[in-house]
Amino acid sequence: MAENGSHEQVDQVSLTFLVDKEKSRVLFAEAGNDFVDALFSFFTLPLGTIARLVAEESNIEAVRFGSISSLYQSLKDLDQQYLWSHTCKKILLNPGNFMEEYWQSMKLNIADTVPKISYFFCENKACKIENRSCVSFIKNQKCICGKLLKQETARILYQLNSFVKVTSTFIIFDDLNMMPNVVGTSLNLLQKLGVNDVGTIDKQTFNVSKKEVLDIFKLSLISKTPLTEFIFKREQFVGGLDPRNQLEFWIGDVMEPFDEMVVKVVRRKSNGQIMYVEAEEDFADFIFSFLIIPLGRVLHMLKGFSFLSCIDSLYKSMTELSSDKGFRSSVVKDKLIKPTIQWEIQLRHQILPIHDHNLDRTNERVNFVDYKSPIAGGYVKSPLTIMVTDDLVVSPMSTISGVSYLEKLKVPFNDVEERTVRICRKEGLSILKASLTTTSALTNGLNLYIIEQLMNEQRALSIHKE
Repeated sequence: MAENGSHEQVDQVSLTFLVDKEKSRVLFAEAGNDFVDALFSFFTLPLGTIARLVAEESNIEAVRFGSISSLYQSLKDLDQQYLWSHTCKKILLNPGNFMEEYWQSMKLNIADTVPKISYFFCENKACKIENRSCVSFIKNQKCICGKLLKQETARILYQLNSFVKVTSTFIIFDDLNMMPNVVGTSLNLLQKLGVNDVGTIDKQTFNVSKKEVLDIFKLSLISKTPLTEFIFKREQFVGGLDPRNQLEFWIGDVMEPFDEMVVKVVRRKSNGQIMYVEAEEDFADFIFSFLIIPLGRVLHMLKGFSFLSCIDSLYKSMTELSSDKGFRSSVVKDKLIKPTIQWEIQLRHQILPIHDHNLDRTNERVNFVDYKSPIAGGYVKSPLTIMVTDDLVVSPMSTISGVSYLEKLKVPFNDVEERTVRICRKEGLSILKASLTTTSALTNGLNLYIIEQLMNEQRALSIHKE
């Protein structure tokens, strides 16, 4: 629990747990607005921020966030020469949080999110586009005119209150499903949970800081009972990564965009495992774009079914919570359910259903300079051939690197086949979904579509023979 021996002032909030002593499990917890604000803040975090946070030590060891962790590390390791600018790498590794103004008033800010306090204007004061000055949030970014954006100007900040009403209290279950705490709730819940002997129940109250909230967040990504793991410090979690049923990652019919990518898939014939994908820079851009997408936006695209079991439960509870009785406003609820991504860090050709947020672009006085390539609108320089492994490690591709990778994994060359696969929205969503919970994002995300393609080819061949 929270450490009280430190001389440093640490914000803490009180949590009360009801536990079943005989079964060593948490029945539920009672919490106020500050803790629930912290839970809901998970959905504002970009996936890249989550990968960074869960890799840090807290009271529990670092955990792996599906294939996103290896994707994040591969970007850190990627030589700067392959990216459009140093700014691209910086924003992908430290993506902004569009709801940063709300974090200022939060007691339990697990990401240490602070709002951007300055704009940086072009050192060439005469530089304007459509009579608007060029500006960036990143110091020393290169302007369109070639000069640097380094003239600092303070930004007017508005501290917004956090997400739920101050007077609200909540019941939170072991799987992070939650509900408003109303009179009579506790007794009814105990009866529904099958607790008949009051003597088996123990009430425990703890003060938790942001370090303990980070513990719970880590556990929610790898366990189906994070509160029990948190209280009883179990080492074996109910959950974990791989193996998974590939049907979980099948995406039904979606409205397809005009954009698509064509990649070469190298897979094992014996078991269907995808060893790697060989592709052009557009696929690297697409995979890297996962890092800037807020968790809540991912849940929204996947209709609440990410198969991060506890995160799905929490998201469902949030969507069902009344705007009038729970949240400060319906606007706040909508922002949490479907967090936005600022225009200047989005891919220009994004196959996922992510729409621009044009607040800063409509500012009549300034023009925000795009961080990405002015030609392709991506993060990676072109032309470039890249290799993406099953766990989304991205690296430059060569004939030797592909062969060396197969030798490293001791895969016989006669057990390998190549297939050309189109990546559209359906396949892209499936890869994204698989990347959250498995270390085989490509195999789990694409194999069913490859099997479908094989069956269609065989069907067409049999018709042709007839």
